[in-house]
Amino acid sequence: MRVKNLFWPAQCVLITGASSGIGKALAEHLVAQGAKVGLIARRQAALEQILADLSAPPNQVAYACADVTDQDALAKAVQQLEQQLGSCTVMIANAGIYHKTDVLHFDAAVQNAVFATNVQGVINTIAAVLPGMTLRKQGHLVAVSSIAAMIGLPAAGTYSASKAALVTLFQSLRVDLHPLGLKATVVAPGFVDTPIITDEERASVKDLLSAEQAAIRICTAIERDRAIDWFPWQTWLVCRLFSLLPSGLYRRLIAHVPEMEEANSNQ
Repeated sequence: MRVKNLFWPAQCVLITGASSGIGKALAEHLVAQGAKVGLIARRQAALEQILADLSAPPNQVAYACADVTDQDALAKAVQQLEQQLGSCTVMIANAGIYHKTDVLHFDAAVQNAVFATNVQGVINTIAAVLPGMTLRKQGHLVAVSSIAAMIGLPAAGTYSASKAALVTLFQSLRVDLHPLGLKATVVAPGFVDTPIITDEERASVKDLLSAEQAAIRICTAIERDRAIDWFPWQTWLVCRLFSLLPSGLYRRLIAHVPEMEEANSNQ
């Protein structure tokens, strides 16, 4: 039986990429904790199903459809949800995609799409809520990065780089937002059981987290106002050790790490 945290009933949380995976698990956890929750994703049918499953009062949960790469549509979605639920106090930029970086068949459009969602989408998300947070001098920006931000994984160069960009972006934002009374947190999970991974990875990956476990960890990082939270620690430790290796040894060892394959890459 979950014990409610007194922190969340006072919060209005908007979540991008809320139709599946970590975003869906965050919605379920936060509704159970008493927060007001606004869901943003592209798939209306999936959002409607989540809303029905949550069985929460209309003034506690709402959804709006938008693609995070569309700045105007995202801004309108945020405005719609704030009209229904109240001013956003926590924005969780969770939407993300994965495509392999295939150097033998390098497709600029595919690689640019990863950055468009994983980086530009987060920037659009910040832009949609930051002016209001600044005026109210209250708000917490959160981005979901990845432990892949620590190292360049084989065949995942664009994905790793996009997630590393979020770590640096939020490190800077945390400094700039502090005098305004605002907060910034970036969370960096390892492998999480979401539609972004394949069945083979699901069966073989060590330290695989459930989406619910990741959601609880993310919420804890927000409650404790952490600057960055890498988890689980076992995966963080392996990546940290890799990052300290001389470049030649790193190249030889990392080449034996299995490549991340593409599944349903939309979160």
